[in-house]
Amino acid sequence: MNGVILVEEFFWAEKAVDEIVAKKKNLYVCEGMWTPSGFFHIGNARPEIFTPYSVFVVLKDRGFKARQNFIIDDFDAVRKIPSGLGIAKEREPEFLGYPCAVAQSPVKGFQTWAEFFVSDVRKHVEDFGVPLNIISAYATYKNGLFNDLISFSLDHAKDIVGVWNRIAGTDKEGGFLPVQVVCPDCGKIYFTKALSWDGKKVGYECSACKSKGEVSPFNGAVKLHWRVHWVCHWIVHEVAFESGGKDHFSKGGSVEVGRALIQEVFKHEPPVQFPTEFIQFKGAKMSGSVGNVISLGQWLEAAPPELFRFMNLSTRPQRVLEFSFDPSSFFILDERFLRAERVFFGQEKAENEKIERQLKRAYSLSLLSKPPEKMPVQVQFSFAVFLSQLVDPQKDFEKILGILSSTGHVKGALPASEKKILQARFLRAKKWVEKHAPQEQKVGFVEKLDSAVLSGIKPEIRAVFFVIAKKIAAIESADEMQKAVFELAKSNRVEPKDLFESMYLVLIGKNRGPKIGSLVFALGKDKTVKRLLEVK
Repeated sequence: MNGVILVEEFFWAEKAVDEIVAKKKNLYVCEGMWTPSGFFHIGNARPEIFTPYSVFVVLKDRGFKARQNFIIDDFDAVRKIPSGLGIAKEREPEFLGYPCAVAQSPVKGFQTWAEFFVSDVRKHVEDFGVPLNIISAYATYKNGLFNDLISFSLDHAKDIVGVWNRIAGTDKEGGFLPVQVVCPDCGKIYFTKALSWDGKKVGYECSACKSKGEVSPFNGAVKLHWRVHWVCHWIVHEVAFESGGKDHFSKGGSVEVGRALIQEVFKHEPPVQFPTEFIQFKGAKMSGSVGNVISLGQWLEAAPPELFRFMNLSTRPQRVLEFSFDPSSFFILDERFLRAERVFFGQEKAENEKIERQLKRAYSLSLLSKPPEKMPVQVQFSFAVFLSQLVDPQKDFEKILGILSSTGHVKGALPASEKKILQARFLRAKKWVEKHAPQEQKVGFVEKLDSAVLSGIKPEIRAVFFVIAKKIAAIESADEMQKAVFELAKSNRVEPKDLFESMYLVLIGKNRGPKIGSLVFALGKDKTVKRLLEVK
């Protein structure tokens, strides 16, 4: 299954699968659900896609028939205008209150609100190697799959209210009906209230357009209240496993209410459920309506899908994940993945056997296909960031390969497939610089020396610059260059630190940077010689 190798019996999803398969089904459905009221982001993807996917993978690995559903809860109403859309306040009523599936799109090029907000998922989820069966909740209602459950829910409204009040500690009125009517006059759903049920029609009133009347509740005319709606999805799709944000799992919360409803009122067994913690963005929970999010498409611009899989699949769902594209977060995650890769291929030893099994399992789970026979070329992302700013990875990737040969990253010819993967890494590094890099990560050749910098270079260092310039042509590797500069500093009684700092200043305008040997080969030996002689 996607080259996945499960090598660890204590992988948390194994225990969930033990519980699931004890119920003996022909098909095990893993499910997540998301309302397209705002931007989908990686924080949504964790509980609604990747936690169910972990269980799906184990089921398939054990030889069971499984499917992963992703419910687009597009029958829910548009309740708030997300920030960043540029919709004027006076235009908000054109969107608010309508089901997401029929509300007009907030941007051109899409038919509906839901179509726009779901587009990033539909476009990119396959890139992450997750075979989702995407289902529209609105279409499910329209096609009549909920009709019997709607009748049942209305007939047993008092039983639903009784369980709900007991579990959640609420005080819902005995006459409460667990449906929302789509107003036949204005088309909005958020502002209606169900008043009566005579076994055939639901009486309603709409506070938006002040209409009253009766409707048959079938084929998309009403939506079940979301707590009942959720339970009925479990029944219709015969869900075996589901995850959700940890907030749903609080005492008296929606999960506890739902499990009581399905057992006591609907007389079905609930799915196995697992809470999943949030992915926090710079210390705050991501919110699709607030806009502090990273979409799947934005992730792929700067990072490979394998890294997102690694972040999710190497961590138990109950653990909060902190992530941002800042170097302190992103570079560390990338290095964790590279280390797991080195351990997998026997190029590095872990602290103990348990950690070694964990790292090998995490790496193999993260791959989109079968692991290669030998370890791929590894280039630290920080180095790719540096090099992609000096050599265009789109137009001049062969030069980058030449530099990587000189730095020892590449040994011998690479197959076309590995070149493609390596080039993609440099292209993502370049995009990261454009979108996320802080100023200290940005580098470039100083085309014109600042007079203040020039005057600050000590005479003894200028003299060493001249010696270095004469030797560069014969140096064949970045490591050799690094050693030569260090030895020339020592032999000329100059502090190596001062020499390196001065070279950085005259080449890239900063007092620090990547290894000087790598920098010289990235800029080009001729350009470096010219600059050093210019200072001399």
